Amino acid sequence: MQKIAYYTDHFVNQTVMQFFSKSLGIELLPISKFNYEDKILCTYGILRGTAEAIKSSKEYIYIDHGFFNSSLRSFTENNHTILRGLDGYFRVIGNDLYFNKDYYLKDNKRFKKLNIELKDLNKNGEYIILSEPTENTLKYLGISDWTNNTLNKLQKITDRKIVVHNKFSEIALDDLLKNAYAFVSLQSTAGFKAIIEGVPAYFTHESLNNYGDIMQIDNRNLNHELLYLAANSQWKLNEFFDDEFKEYSNNIVS
Repeated sequence: MQKIAYYTDHFVNQTVMQFFSKSLGIELLPISKFNYEDKILCTYGILRGTAEAIKSSKEYIYIDHGFFNSSLRSFTENNHTILRGLDGYFRVIGNDLYFNKDYYLKDNKRFKKLNIELKDLNKNGEYIILSEPTENTLKYLGISDWTNNTLNKLQKITDRKIVVHNKFSEIALDDLLKNAYAFVSLQSTAGFKAIIEGVPAYFTHESLNNYGDIMQIDNRNLNHELLYLAANSQWKLNEFFDDEFKEYSNNIVS
């Protein structure tokens, strides 16, 4: 199938998709012209019409913030994200928003280039961090009551204190991780940060729960292989023009 890149009226989406389309030599169109006819949709984010296009596509490539060393960003009280630059990594995923289901390059070379220090298992963990998804994610997946459902599930399998956290919480995640027993989320990239800091991470989304099932929350293993897979699925904009990226983009979709 033919790859087509689509852009919205947001400057980040437009910039990223311009790089993507030029690097692969594919057509770039406004999202308003999307029409699924055996085409591989390629786009960034799930706002301004892209979510509807993704849901109607059998094959697609999705781009968003990277798992590690992504471009700096901050969040406003109105649930808006402010990006401080575009020099970081972006995840590029085939037929999923969160993780490649059928791409298993476990080589750790790209991860090592990030110069991230992996800490040993935190043996003094006291509580479980329950990381809430964004409103946009909950809406897209149709799981508005995810936090309560997951909290109830955890309370049935553990007596440990559970601390609910989101990107607007007053206590920084870095501070919470210092004494955390485990980190639980739907699909948050903060789970990778937890593993780096020595805190086992568990996920409920089907793309990731094989790498950390909350039913095994007392089996405290640091899944470094997950980090290697993630590092091999993220790229900087200038890397879009590398032959390695072009091969990758063909491997993650049929």
